[in-house]
Amino acid sequence: MVGENGQDLPQGGNEIYCDRLGRVRIRFHWQHSADATCWVRVAQRSAGGGMGSQFLPRIGQEVLVQFLENDIDRPLVISALYNGQGEGGVPHTPGGEAREQGADAFGQAHDHAVSGQGNLAGGHSPAWHGAAGGSPGHRNAAAQWGVRSKEFGGEGYNQLLFDDTDNQGRVQMRTTMAATELNLGHLVHSADNFRGSLRGQGAELRSDAYGAVRAGAGLLVTSYRIQHGAGQRDPAGDNAAGIALVKQAVKLAQTFSDAAVKHQTVGMAAHLGARKAKASALDAKEAPLQALLTSVSGMVGERHLDAAHNDAGKRKTAPGAGQLPHVSDPLVAISAKDGLAMTAARDLQIAAGEVAVVASGQDSQFATGGQLRVHTVQALGVLGGAVGPGEQDIGVQLIAARDPVDVQAQAGALAVQALGMVDVKSSNAHIDFASAKKISLSTVGGANITIDGGNITIQCPGKITVNAGKKSFIGPARSNYPMASLPRSEMKIKKKYAFSS
Repeated sequence: MVGENGQDLPQGGNEIYCDRLGRVRIRFHWQHSADATCWVRVAQRSAGGGMGSQFLPRIGQEVLVQFLENDIDRPLVISALYNGQGEGGVPHTPGGEAREQGADAFGQAHDHAVSGQGNLAGGHSPAWHGAAGGSPGHRNAAAQWGVRSKEFGGEGYNQLLFDDTDNQGRVQMRTTMAATELNLGHLVHSADNFRGSLRGQGAELRSDAYGAVRAGAGLLVTSYRIQHGAGQRDPAGDNAAGIALVKQAVKLAQTFSDAAVKHQTVGMAAHLGARKAKASALDAKEAPLQALLTSVSGMVGERHLDAAHNDAGKRKTAPGAGQLPHVSDPLVAISAKDGLAMTAARDLQIAAGEVAVVASGQDSQFATGGQLRVHTVQALGVLGGAVGPGEQDIGVQLIAARDPVDVQAQAGALAVQALGMVDVKSSNAHIDFASAKKISLSTVGGANITIDGGNITIQCPGKITVNAGKKSFIGPARSNYPMASLPRSEMKIKKKYAFSS
């Protein structure tokens, strides 16, 4: 294979020379160095209008030529040939006797370094071979094969590699650009022909550059196994375990929302409805959690593709023969069998256009090394002891290990109620009760002390008992108490925060 001027070595990035029909120029071994043939077609494994395969030999490669109907004027390139010697081979001496080289060249390879490729002037050698199959060599008994291209004017490449080692099958689709690759099966370190140490088993998709996973009809990520063998293969969208977990979340939300309403606090919008009762952005007739359950429980017919697409839009959930699981909406469903870990070295944001639900069947903990702030546009409800008291018979506990606890109702009333005793103590200071107008202390029996403006009124249906070592009634006095000035603002929201298209 020669270039435009008959050269048999590529110059820079000009490694290929062909016309618009994919024909190339070649030079036979018996031709002069400046000679070249006419344009010669190249046979392909598959060829058709706008389809087929395309493998064109590059400048300097040796090709095999066949003549159609043995006509020397009708040459056809049918394949390319390796003609390299490489290192560690069996070169011939000037006397014609074979002399083996040592295998030291192969033994220099390891997980991150290649070997046996130093003889660059000895022609073109294959990327994978079985010349060093033992452990001291490349550990590859010709089990690796595939397709590798080469970057124009550089050392980068793209490859599709198959590894047929017994019980260690592997497929790798790789490009050296940003070290981007997909590894499937038995994962090992690989340095060209060298099969290195174990890296794991399963699948790995990695890149040093940006990555994206996009599925327009929905995406399922799960660690639950399904049957996938020769005898039985479950549907690809099988998410029975994930659906069961969503059902638990729906039941949990219903239980605690009903308890919250019964105890006169804020119910759960995920169960009752966010924008309006029993409605959600996903379904106008179902609350958010129930709508989610309906969507992940979707079923479509398996017989006809058009009917299956139609079923997905109808949000069908009835299982049965001839039905396949398929989400009814473009959801991203993540189901973990044992645990799901989300960590970030810096920030972690969770944003939802309608509701965000964090539910657990046992305990939930929130810990922060700095401040914890909870902001709401409307109500904030906290309910404890809905089923029974917790440890140490505590329903809700609020403790500040240091610094004050500040509770304010800046635009309304503050109510403190208890079925039992209300105990207010100060260990090292005093307790202040102050009001801009009136303070009233009353009992069910009718006794009352009212402090109203500058007056104090004491009244009771029974007797008043005063025990003191000294009783003093002197003239009027006044104590001015500075009242706190509470801020007030109004948040104007034109629209809901809907994260949607």
